[in-house]
Amino acid sequence: MRVKVIAFGNDTESFIENRINDGVNVIYSDDNNRGKTLVMQGLMYSLGNEQIFPHGFKYKDQYFYSKIELNGELIEFLRKNSSFVIKSQGIIQLFNSVRDFRYFVDSNLFKLPRIIKDNKLKMVDLSLFYEMFFIGQDNRSPSNLISKGQFNKSDFKSMIFAIEDVLGSLNAGDEIDDLKSRIKSLKVKLKSIKKKISVIKSNPDIAEIASKSFDAEVTQKKMRSYRECYQRISEIKRSRQNEINRLSKLRVLISELNSLNRGLSEGNVKCGECGSEKIVYTNNDLTFEVSNTKVRSSIIDSIESNILQKSEIIDDLTEEINKEQDNLTKEMETAPPNFQEMVLYQDSILSEREIDNEALSVNNEIAALERELKLRESLKDDHKEAQKELMGRILNEMLKVYKIVDSNGNLLFDDLFTKKDATFSGSDEQEYYFSRVIALNNILEHEFPIIIDSFRDGELSTPKEMKMLKIYKKTNKQVILTSTLKKEEYEAQKYTSEEGVNALDYSNHVDCKIMQNKYSKEFMSIINSFEGIVI
Repeated sequence: MRVKVIAFGNDTESFIENRINDGVNVIYSDDNNRGKTLVMQGLMYSLGNEQIFPHGFKYKDQYFYSKIELNGELIEFLRKNSSFVIKSQGIIQLFNSVRDFRYFVDSNLFKLPRIIKDNKLKMVDLSLFYEMFFIGQDNRSPSNLISKGQFNKSDFKSMIFAIEDVLGSLNAGDEIDDLKSRIKSLKVKLKSIKKKISVIKSNPDIAEIASKSFDAEVTQKKMRSYRECYQRISEIKRSRQNEINRLSKLRVLISELNSLNRGLSEGNVKCGECGSEKIVYTNNDLTFEVSNTKVRSSIIDSIESNILQKSEIIDDLTEEINKEQDNLTKEMETAPPNFQEMVLYQDSILSEREIDNEALSVNNEIAALERELKLRESLKDDHKEAQKELMGRILNEMLKVYKIVDSNGNLLFDDLFTKKDATFSGSDEQEYYFSRVIALNNILEHEFPIIIDSFRDGELSTPKEMKMLKIYKKTNKQVILTSTLKKEEYEAQKYTSEEGVNALDYSNHVDCKIMQNKYSKEFMSIINSFEGIVI
C-alpha cells in the first residue's frame, strides 16, 4: 500500500499534498501549527480511522480525500463525517456508515483480523488495525492504546496473534488449574451437605422444584439456558431487523432512481421553484447529481452491491436464529412434576430449610467459579506455545532495533505495552514507539506504510534521529513522518541534504491556517472527479 495524494477542505478553502513519494518522506517546519498533524490525521480519517482532530478544527464541514496504490491498483477515498465514497477503475461505491465501509474494506481491499471479544469472534475496528503502523501525535500512552474505543490493549495483542494465525488465550494455565482445584473442593463439600437433604434422595423430580439448592443446580441451570437462548435470539433478530430496514431503504432508493430514469426518458423533470433540471441524491453527508445518466448508473450499481451484501448478512443471521431456536426447543422438552406429588414431601422440605440454604450458598459459589473457568478456557487453545514464540520474536526485534538507536539505553521490553506506572524520560517514549512499529513491520511483514506524526518528539538527539532514518530507509517501503525543527536545524537544511529522504517544507504555511483558497480550484477538480457529487 502506497499513499499518493492527501487532500481536505471544501469549495472555499482547502489543502492538497501530492508530493509524497514511495520512500521515506519527512514533512517538517521551523515551528508548530503549520498543518503537519492535520495532514496525517486527515489521511487516516479518509481511510476510516476515528477522528482525532484538534479542538476547534471543524472537521464535520470538510471533505477528506486520499489516493492510495494497493496491489498495483489506484483507489481514491472521499469521506465526509460518516459517509464514504470509493472510486476504483471508474467504479464508484458509496457507504453511509463506518461499519459498512469497514465491511467493504475487509471484503475487497485487505482482510481485517477477527479476534475473540466477549466470547464472540469479532472483526477489529479500523482504528485498532491502523495502530499497528500509525502513531498519532496526541494521547500517546505506552501502557495502553492511543485510540481507545471498544477494544483494549489485550485485543491489540490478540489481533497480532490473529494476523499470524495463532489466535488464542492470553491467560496463564496456572490460573485455570487453581480454579479447577477450588471448584473440585467445593463440589465435595456440596455433595456432603446434600446427603442430609432427604427429598433429593427420595424424589429428585420434587427436589428439582422445591429445594433451593437443587433448584439452583438443575432448574436454574435450565432457566439460564432459556434466557441465554432468548437473549441470543433477540439480539440476532434485532441485528437482522436493522439489516432488513437498511435493505428496504436501499430497494426503495433503487426503485426511485429507476423511476427517475423512466421519467427522464419521457420528458424533463424541473424544479418547480427555480426551474433547474439538476436532480440530486443525498445521504446527508454527500450529494450526487443523478440527472447525469452515467452517475445515476454508478450510484445504482453501488447500491445494488450493498443490497447483495445486506441479503447475505440477513441469510447468515436467519441461520443463526434457526440454530438458537433448535437449542431452545431441546431445553424445553422436560416437563415439571405433578403438584400433588410436591404436597407429600412438604414436611421434609420445611424441616431441612437451613441445610438447603447452606447448600444453595455453596452451589452459587461453584457456579460463579465455573463461569470464570469457562471464560478462561474459551480463550485457551493449542496455539499457546506459538503465541509465546511469536511475542518473543517481536520483543527481541524491538530490543534489537532499540539498541541500534540507543546502545546505552536501559529500556527493557517484556510486553508490547509497558506497565501503567512506568516512567519515560526524554526521548524514551518515542524510542519505544519506533521500536514497536519497526518490530511489527519486520516480523509481520505487513503491506502497509509506516506513518508517525512528530517522530522525534521528546527532544530526540540528532545521532539517534539519523539512525532511525537509516532504519526507515532499509524497510524498503513508504514511510511518512513529521518533524518540527529548531532554528539552527532548519537553517542547515537538515532533511533537504539527507540522501534518500523526500523533504517537504511546511514552514511557509500561515500559522493555524493550512487550508487556503488558492487550493480550492484543484480540490474541487478532485471532488468533481467523483462524478455527480454536489458541494
